[in-house]
Amino acid sequence: MAGYKVMGRSVAGSFFVECLLREAGADYEFIHVSRGDSKSDDFVAINPLARVPVLVLPDGRHIIETVAIFIHLIERFPQLAPADGSAERDLMWQHLAVMATSLYPAMHRHHHTHYYAPEEMFDGVRDKALEDGDRWWDYLNSQLDPFLGGAAPGPADFYMFMMTRWAPDGDRMLAGRPRLGSFMERMQTHPTVDAVTQSHGRPSGG
Repeated sequence: MAGYKVMGRSVAGSFFVECLLREAGADYEFIHVSRGDSKSDDFVAINPLARVPVLVLPDGRHIIETVAIFIHLIERFPQLAPADGSAERDLMWQHLAVMATSLYPAMHRHHHTHYYAPEEMFDGVRDKALEDGDRWWDYLNSQLDPFLGGAAPGPADFYMFMMTRWAPDGDRMLAGRPRLGSFMERMQTHPTVDAVTQSHGRPSGG
């Protein structure tokens, strides 16, 4: 199916969107949106939250927010996910929920602390955010065998690999989590991940 457009940036939330579209064999066009452009009147008219990614559907409609985009792609391309009603599918949604509602907010508090506290409290907020992130990395590490999707990567694995690229402290993220380290090595060399990273002129390992 042709006609999708992905509005985003190479290391932003649009990464997993591109991965899933490639996994589905769907044609799409990538539209780079700089941080400045995302605050423009034209972009805010598309996404009032002024952030990427935005998925433009073939019929011209827009979907904002990563979870909504994830759900759309699973529904549109059911071959991407475990069978409806299966235990594996339930786990996929559970893993997505953990990452989107628990791990991501912890990262956001660390990277964008000014939204949460006055400057004199930044260090404390960031320390607590790292501690909170540790809990969710521990959980995800325990779920890998060797992927969240089992023997082969599924949609949640591409989402998780994207999030590993945002970790405030990569060494801390990997410390004591050998499954997570192996997962990252496998995902970095996955053909879909490699194709997306190469398409943005980035090294295939990064």
